[in-house]
Amino acid sequence: MFTRYASAVTTGTFMTFGLLYVMQLLIGMQPGAVSEPRPGMIANWIGKLKPLPPPPPPEPIIDPADLTNVVLPPVRGSYSGPGTPVYVPLGEPEPPPLPTFAVPKFADGPLVVLLRISPTYPLVARSRGLEGYVIVQFDVSTDGYATNITVVESSDHMFEKAAIEAARRFKFKPRVVDGIPQVSGGIQNLFRFVMND
Repeated sequence: MFTRYASAVTTGTFMTFGLLYVMQLLIGMQPGAVSEPRPGMIANWIGKLKPLPPPPPPEPIIDPADLTNVVLPPVRGSYSGPGTPVYVPLGEPEPPPLPTFAVPKFADGPLVVLLRISPTYPLVARSRGLEGYVIVQFDVSTDGYATNITVVESSDHMFEKAAIEAARRFKFKPRVVDGIPQVSGGIQNLFRFVMND
C-alpha cells in the first residue's frame, strides 16, 4: 500500500515538472515571446532595490512665436485667399460622416386584420350544452390593438367575457392616411359559440 502511494507521488511529481517544462518550451517558441527581461526595478541578492536609469529628456516645446512665417495647407471647407495663412487647429480629426438610411414612409392603406383569435368556450356553457353568440364593438389604436371593447349584443351573459378576451388579443395593421397611422373606431365582430358534434 505504501509503495503504491510512493510511486503515485513520484509519478505525479515527474509528470508535473515534465508538463511545466513542455509549456515553457511552447511559450518560448511563439513568435511574440518575451526573450529579454522587462525593464523595471532589479533586486540584488541582499534585498536592496536598484533604481531605474533616468528617463530620456522631454521633447523641446516649440514657441508659437516661431510659427509666424509657417503657412499650412487650408482646412477642408474653408477659403484662404492668396497670401492668407491658415492654421490647422490641434485636436481630433473630423469624424467621417454617418451613413444615411432611407426611412420607409408608411404606405397609405385601409385597416387590415393580421391576427384574429377564436374565443375560449366557457366551461359552464359547455357542460350545459348551451350555444350562442356575442357581437362586440371596439376601436383600433395606431399600434394595431383593439381598445374600448364593449358588448353590443349577446345571446347569454356567460359568453361575453370570453368574447371580450378574444377581441383584446386581435392584431391589426392600422389604417394609414398620408403616411400617418390613424385610429379606427366602431369596428364590430361577431363571435359564435357552437358545440362540435
